[in-house]
Amino acid sequence: MTSIQGGGEDDAGDTATLADRARLVVLSAPISQREFADRVGMDPTALSKALRGNRRLRDHEVAAIAQVGRVSQRYLRTGEGKAPVARGGAGGGQAVRRRADAVDADLRRAQILEATARLIARRGFHKVRVSDIARACGTSTGTVHYHFPTKDDALRAALVFYAERFHTRLEEEFKTADSTVEKLRRLIEVQLPTTEEDADEWSVWVQSWNEAVLDPTLREGQRSVYARWRQIVVDLLRTCRREGMAEGADAEAMASRFTSMVDGLAIQVLAGTGDMDAARMRELLLDAFEPYIRLR
Repeated sequence: MTSIQGGGEDDAGDTATLADRARLVVLSAPISQREFADRVGMDPTALSKALRGNRRLRDHEVAAIAQVGRVSQRYLRTGEGKAPVARGGAGGGQAVRRRADAVDADLRRAQILEATARLIARRGFHKVRVSDIARACGTSTGTVHYHFPTKDDALRAALVFYAERFHTRLEEEFKTADSTVEKLRRLIEVQLPTTEEDADEWSVWVQSWNEAVLDPTLREGQRSVYARWRQIVVDLLRTCRREGMAEGADAEAMASRFTSMVDGLAIQVLAGTGDMDAARMRELLLDAFEPYIRLR
């Protein structure tokens, strides 16, 4: 596996990086990497990226990793101070090696998943070969097949990858929203394809629809992702009704109209249909709940 590169946190006398030391802390902990991520308040994928040096750790994340891993922040940043000790008695060293193998596998899978999702988004599902994914990750086709035995498996994984990215961003937006109406505004904003990564997300979403039309085996995964997103809209609209807005309105019907508008408008933006762009899409969606809920 390629060595982890840090984010410029090296001490003059220490060739290890912040990412290397954080990875050692995670390996030494008597819990899984996913549970460690939960305890420090990080998305598991974000932690995986940080451990392999593809994402810079924020100050509060460094503090949380130090606390959960029982080391000092000074150690994490400079390598000075007490290093983590594997817990589990005399077999601690072997346990760390086993954990290292497991984490390496998790990191490799995350790397392959990210590359797969991006390639499908930008080249198209039917144009991406396993060899393309392997080349992008610097690994073998056998390793790619180990994680994703078929191309359909890769498409399913890419859809879930971008769905999780969307929900992570939405949760962050909701944390700072001071009202239900503001959450609806933030919901609209997160849907807009304004960046290259947003376009990637939408591209995989639309392609998963196309494939599900032709292949019934792909429909359950697509349906599950869609239901999760739609339920967020329904829950927000029901909250609006409890707060005295949208009285007499059918939340389910409103949610169906809104989600259909979001999907249709985004496809027009991606395809360059007419004069539709992200700004125009935003304006139309802000009016979507009129006259029941005013978002302007």
